[in-house]
Amino acid sequence: MIDDSPLRIDTRRPTRASVILSLSGDLDFDTAEELVDQADRALLAEIRTICLDLSGLYICDSSGLSALLHVSQDARRAGATFEITGVTPQLRRILEVTGLDTVLGTAPAPATHDENRAGAHS
Repeated sequence: MIDDSPLRIDTRRPTRASVILSLSGDLDFDTAEELVDQADRALLAEIRTICLDLSGLYICDSSGLSALLHVSQDARRAGATFEITGVTPQLRRILEVTGLDTVLGTAPAPATHDENRAGAHS
């Protein structure tokens, strides 16, 4: 059987309690449910850390963003840690504009008091 889905999800289990889902292709209206389903299966398998590697994504539309949010919320409800890696500059910009960077945990950490002081004197 030939997989003609525009989204490919590769699964790796670095430990028994963690999973990395590496996405490539298009995360959109037609494929968003595939991600949600695969993440749900991982959470049912008592995964405690779920990491989405987005470095291979080509397109992420509003349905894709909704799927990312859905997986994040499901992971937190299940008591699992949710992480995102490999965010492309284009996707990072979309996450910033929509405010999802802070919700999904991709926002840069706020500067510390010492970093703010150092910046003020440079």
